[in-house]
Amino acid sequence: MTQYSMKHMHTFCTVVECGGFVSAQAALGMSQPAISTHIRDFEIRLGFQLCLRGRSGFNLTEKGELVYARCRTMLNNVSDFEADLGELRNKLTGTLRLGLIDSTFSNPSFPINKAIQRFFERDNDVSIKLEILTPEDLERDLLNGHIHVGIGPFQRRDNTLSYQLLDKEEHGFYCGKNHPLFALPSEEMSWETLQAYPVSTRAYLQQTDLPGIQNKAYVSNMEAQAILITSGQFMGYLPDHYAKTWVEKGEMRAIDHLNLEHESPFYLAMRASSSVQNIVKVLVQDIQDVLQEGKN
Repeated sequence: MTQYSMKHMHTFCTVVECGGFVSAQAALGMSQPAISTHIRDFEIRLGFQLCLRGRSGFNLTEKGELVYARCRTMLNNVSDFEADLGELRNKLTGTLRLGLIDSTFSNPSFPINKAIQRFFERDNDVSIKLEILTPEDLERDLLNGHIHVGIGPFQRRDNTLSYQLLDKEEHGFYCGKNHPLFALPSEEMSWETLQAYPVSTRAYLQQTDLPGIQNKAYVSNMEAQAILITSGQFMGYLPDHYAKTWVEKGEMRAIDHLNLEHESPFYLAMRASSSVQNIVKVLVQDIQDVLQEGKN
């Protein structure tokens, strides 16, 4: 595969990941016509259409989906190969691909930014790709090699991945200020009272199987959960550190007298392999060190 073809694959993958030509301009440092030319040339080279673009937006064809998956795998492998060569020169090189669950930054007991700071204070030639993903996407991207490290509340266990417990996150049960229960005194609120109102469920955490509760809304991340709770139409779980801002503003209330609180374990997951790259090992050690320092 020539360098010319690698450039086309990089352009194509970036356009897909940015969701279209316009959004990819800044990431690629190219004009929209130049990007369009690259994609068209790639399609000519392949002999089939990769994507549909026009007034209806940007969409991959069925063959485009397959090509994207294979191009992304190849580009990741090239990046990992460069990192391996860097190890031979005793220097951190390559692209570090990290995936996090949303709202990690607001968790004071897990300062991921400090671990990243520590990593890049070393002499290095490393770039980083940091993505905020759902737990399902974290697991998928770990398994297909799109990310090196994923941090989140993994409910399932895959025997090709290794898991390290990092922390436990406290979750409370909340309603918004426009909810009928917001101003109700705790002594007047029972389990039966809650059963009259619907709940918004984060299905991936599997914690809202509460008997008699109406699960009428489903979300994939905590921002969506907060929106539904503050609408006043739904109750639901949120990490206490994430809900704190709304609670302090008087826009949310924790229903904290019915023993509904629970802990959600946070894991660091990575491929279970004896040939883990040095940049991954160093980042993992930095994360562990920062967490330990926070506990001391």
